[in-house]
Amino acid sequence: MVAQHERSSPSSRIVGRLLGPYPRAHGLLAAALAGVQDMSAAAFFRLKKLKGGGILLAAARHNRRTIQAELGADSHINPARSHLNETLCGPPSPDGVAQQAKDAMQAAGVGKLRKDAVVGLEAVFSLPVGHVIDRRQYFAQCVEWAGVQFGGAANIMSADIHHDEAQPHVHVLLVPLVNSRMVGSDMVGNRQTLLALQSKFFDEVARRFGLTKPPARLMGTAKTDAAARVIAAMKASNDPAIKSAAWAVIRAAIECDPAPFMAALGVVMAPKAKHLRSSTAIFTSPGKGPKTEAKQLKPYRVQSAEKEQTLSCVGFASKSPPSIAPISAPTAVQRGSEDRAHIETVRVRDDDMHAESWDSDTGTFHPKPHRDHSQRAAAQAWVSDALRGIKAHRVSATNSTLET
Repeated sequence: MVAQHERSSPSSRIVGRLLGPYPRAHGLLAAALAGVQDMSAAAFFRLKKLKGGGILLAAARHNRRTIQAELGADSHINPARSHLNETLCGPPSPDGVAQQAKDAMQAAGVGKLRKDAVVGLEAVFSLPVGHVIDRRQYFAQCVEWAGVQFGGAANIMSADIHHDEAQPHVHVLLVPLVNSRMVGSDMVGNRQTLLALQSKFFDEVARRFGLTKPPARLMGTAKTDAAARVIAAMKASNDPAIKSAAWAVIRAAIECDPAPFMAALGVVMAPKAKHLRSSTAIFTSPGKGPKTEAKQLKPYRVQSAEKEQTLSCVGFASKSPPSIAPISAPTAVQRGSEDRAHIETVRVRDDDMHAESWDSDTGTFHPKPHRDHSQRAAAQAWVSDALRGIKAHRVSATNSTLET
């Protein structure tokens, strides 16, 4: 969520020292950095599920700053400002908050819960740095909205405002009781539910205080295109920032996140036109997936007749000698028989298949192709005749020699 800043931020003062002689560049980069700061604080509403025994007590102790280990030198909490924290509602001690939650569940008749059951919800509402609105009034509205949204004001166990961290925020601890049932998981829902809750909170609470939503963070090609449009707009207007000593830093910031620069320069991204298909294209579409996807053989299938190999130039001999008879026009009966020969099919059942043709990898039968042994038999017969002729010739030659 983005708020209007009236006081100068540390980043704007740094930019002023860096870009002193370039007022236009100073204003541009300062506005962009202010937008980056606001977007970093844009998580104005967060919701968390609390699971496990003792989790409500631990959360209450954190909110009341009674955990000494969190107040060390390397902590994100500033103990010098902890006295500024406020309690809007709830018992004065963390133990009282945990006991109140336990009493509420017992009064509703809630029995023993599972170890991973949601026993509480914690909503956090934050304000961006440099805001100019009444914090207490804003956070009071947030707490009231949370009570209405999550089962009623009676479900609120405590609400504590923190001023000792980077951003002012309020923690709201709730017990998810609805009709004597613990429905924490249903209240939180999924990502779409959380987005709907954030939009509802903005419309019903945040908008009334003059806060606005941050622009959506660009990603991928949209981000690259937006950065190119921003740089092109700056070059077209001969922006002084291009000639400044910090242009490399400004350009890197533009390429990292061009959204705030687009807002400062008034650059608008043209909506991407959606390609619409005609009804003819939709009905004639082949669909998704590979068009030539191999189909698996089924146990009961129809196999086409094997085609004859005709590539004699690469080693495949023709299975039948070429006919030298004169070609005559085929009759209607001949054409019909030829057409039936091309579409002749053979039905094959699993019982007719040999066990050796089963492929365990594919789960199907792969019968061996039928081989025509007529040529081989003819060749063997020719060899036998040749051998008999040679043998007869030798016998005849031997007899002639003996007679001589």
